[in-house]
Amino acid sequence: MKVIVCGSVGYGGYEDIRRVQKFLMDRGYEVLDQLKLDYSDVDDFRDKPELWKEIVRNDLEFCEKADVIVFLVTKPSFGAMAEVLISSLKGKPIIAFCPKAVKSPWPLYFSTVVARNEDELVEALESIKMRKIRTIPNVYGEHEAEFIYENFTCICPVTGRRDHAVIRIRYRPKDRLIEYESLDDYFKEFKDKVMHHEAVVGKIFNDILEALKPKRLEVVAEFEERSGVKAIVRRSTDQS
Repeated sequence: MKVIVCGSVGYGGYEDIRRVQKFLMDRGYEVLDQLKLDYSDVDDFRDKPELWKEIVRNDLEFCEKADVIVFLVTKPSFGAMAEVLISSLKGKPIIAFCPKAVKSPWPLYFSTVVARNEDELVEALESIKMRKIRTIPNVYGEHEAEFIYENFTCICPVTGRRDHAVIRIRYRPKDRLIEYESLDDYFKEFKDKVMHHEAVVGKIFNDILEALKPKRLEVVAEFEERSGVKAIVRRSTDQS
């Protein structure tokens, strides 16, 4: 898992970035170092177009390579906020690292998880390692979405044969949306698992509920006909 640490360079946060980079490297994480240029002494970029282009292109390239963004949010930074916004809309997990007070809601809204100290930062990184369903911030307001996945398989615990199903996910989001391209990798994790139909739906429902915390969620699995019986299993937040 590749990690990049984004924060304020022009507003006095260069050493903070270096400190967090070293902390993560000492704990075995692969940290990408985007700080090829220290521009903390530049007071005005207006007459330096080549420099600003080089810095922005470099930082965006490193964010693209990263699997996780660690965002130092206790000092203001236009650049870091732009990097986080772009990365979050691509489904990359964002950890807001804030051992001190945060005076703006914006960096927290676009973050996947908030870590108040180094222990919580490591805990968040380890949790992200296990997470298969990626999410993006909901900047689109009220709506309902439905996803249909037709290539789902698992192993029947009774017959040992492969079960095939169509999975339907319908939800009304709050703050987070499913980055739906991640669903293919998520569903492939079930391929060799031995599970009853009800267990399949229960796990998918709980995983999405934990990742999104939506206003409403429904998961329906329509399994292939077996012994003359077609099974359709449904679970939703409307159920008591």
